[in-house]
Amino acid sequence: MKFEPDLLGFGYKGRHTNIYADVETQTVTQELLGEPVELRATPQEFHWDYGDGATRTTYEPGESLPDYDGTGQEIVKTDFETVTSHVYEETGIYPVTVETVYTGEFRVGDGEWRDIPGTVSVESSPGEADIWTQNSRWVSGACESAELWGCNGPIEFDPATDRPPKIYQDQYDENGHWLGPVK
Repeated sequence: MKFEPDLLGFGYKGRHTNIYADVETQTVTQELLGEPVELRATPQEFHWDYGDGATRTTYEPGESLPDYDGTGQEIVKTDFETVTSHVYEETGIYPVTVETVYTGEFRVGDGEWRDIPGTVSVESSPGEADIWTQNSRWVSGACESAELWGCNGPIEFDPATDRPPKIYQDQYDENGHWLGPVK
């Protein structure tokens, strides 16, 4: 289970957070009684648990978003709907998992592939969706006081109760004070 690589699970309340399964067909070859035997496990279904009570089943694993759509427009990765994305209605940190259901086949030598009855389910390690709210206001003119809204820079975190989102952690010290963008 993965989040957008450049967002690391960060998302906004009320917007799409893209989550996808990093899976592929697995093939293993072993020798049995002097003959090569191949086993193939193919992902078929994905049971998503978004951590906020919402679940979904898809038949596609999803994927990381490209930077641009087919028309050359930049994709807003903090709000782009995909088959596996989810909209969180509240802020918070949510444990996200996906259970992947595999079907199996086998063949001996260069023979035909044969189905193995049943399925196997594998649950991912949980990831964390770190959902925040976004507030903005229009301001005009130069800041006259650092105490005024919009003039005091990024927020300060209380290290006992808060943490910056993973994508911004390198911009804060261990006491929750903003250091600025790391260059």
